[in-house]
Amino acid sequence: LAHSGFWTPLVLGLAALVGAWRLQLGNHASAFDVLSLQRLSEVLLVWGAGWWALAWVSEVLRFAPVSLQATLLLAVASLSVALWTLLALRLKWSSLGLLCTLLIPAAGVVMLTGWHSRYHPAASFGWLAWAAVFVVHFVSLKRLAPTLLVRAVSTAHVLGCWLLIGVLALELRYGLLLLSEQYNAWRWLGWAILPSLYLVLMAAPRTWPWPVSAYPREYRLYAAAPLALLMLGWFWLANAASDGTAEPLPYMPLINPLELGLLFALFGVYVWSRSAMTPLAIRKDYAEHATQLIAGVSLFVFFTALVMRTAHHWGGVPFEVDALLESMLVQAGLSIVWTLMALSLMIGGHLRHRREVWLIGAALIGVVVAKLFFVELSNRGGLARIVSFIGVGVLLLVVGYFAPLPPKRAEAVPESEKPAPETEGVSS
Repeated sequence: LAHSGFWTPLVLGLAALVGAWRLQLGNHASAFDVLSLQRLSEVLLVWGAGWWALAWVSEVLRFAPVSLQATLLLAVASLSVALWTLLALRLKWSSLGLLCTLLIPAAGVVMLTGWHSRYHPAASFGWLAWAAVFVVHFVSLKRLAPTLLVRAVSTAHVLGCWLLIGVLALELRYGLLLLSEQYNAWRWLGWAILPSLYLVLMAAPRTWPWPVSAYPREYRLYAAAPLALLMLGWFWLANAASDGTAEPLPYMPLINPLELGLLFALFGVYVWSRSAMTPLAIRKDYAEHATQLIAGVSLFVFFTALVMRTAHHWGGVPFEVDALLESMLVQAGLSIVWTLMALSLMIGGHLRHRREVWLIGAALIGVVVAKLFFVELSNRGGLARIVSFIGVGVLLLVVGYFAPLPPKRAEAVPESEKPAPETEGVSS
């Protein structure tokens, strides 16, 4: 700190900040003077904050070890915003309070600049610096909220929520990375557990403490909607790209770490989508059908990939698209699993009197039958083909017995059109 390279920009920044403070005070002869001097005060405020940041950032990058640079930059940002928050409250300076909302974007930039393949936020006292960042962020927002623009407060809460989830997810990813030097299922899970848990919590009807209780739309809708899209994309990508290996644990269908994580992510997206219908003002029937369609298609892809992962681990089929599609073991498994899914849809549609669900199951049965003739039948004998035909045939008999086509729902008849009940005479 004892050199002009630090004090020159720092003094320039302090002078600009003092000038900005004085310009937003003072006595003005006309409204035009107030407007023009206020604009000049805001320019000087940004100018002074830039010099202040340059002085500290250049000093950290010049003298601090590389491993400590991110931690020190976060500490400087937290202390600066804490000081500015106190000044903004004491001086009733709303523009300086607005500047305090830039803590989260600045912390995000620091995290991106320090990124590497094995980055984890808690390294080199980073846990302490990140804790300071989020404490200062939430305290300053709570204290400065009455003086700030509503849109600025809303944006700061959403960005802070995303960064907090991102930091925790990165730390969890690193912990799972230690288990997965050569195994990919743990690496996939590190990205999805916390965002999926957040979606489940935000879908819960209970009242959460501040800040969720004070800003429910920001946390339950604005922050959660991009996470839901992200988790849905992660579900499809991980389902297609990962073979489910999670050693030292053996692969077990449906109860291995990858597939449990996939189901949890899809569950989070589904329950949040249902809870978001009311605040989004979407017609409940349309939103319900869209949500069920997305969940149904995702589950179909999930069980299809599950069959392929099982054939890879238990049948020795290489986890490659061409090899999997050419394997009769995979084709037999797909026929039986798809028929079981169709059976579930048709029985469910029959019990709940929903013809559209039953018809979807019937269409899936048609796909299975077509696959039996064009794929299994085109291959020469083998136990897999025999099991496929027998299994599908038995399941079709079950469908025909337990799940016939449900009748159409009777339309409600108005009370005025209902026939009057006949009255019987009472014999004396």
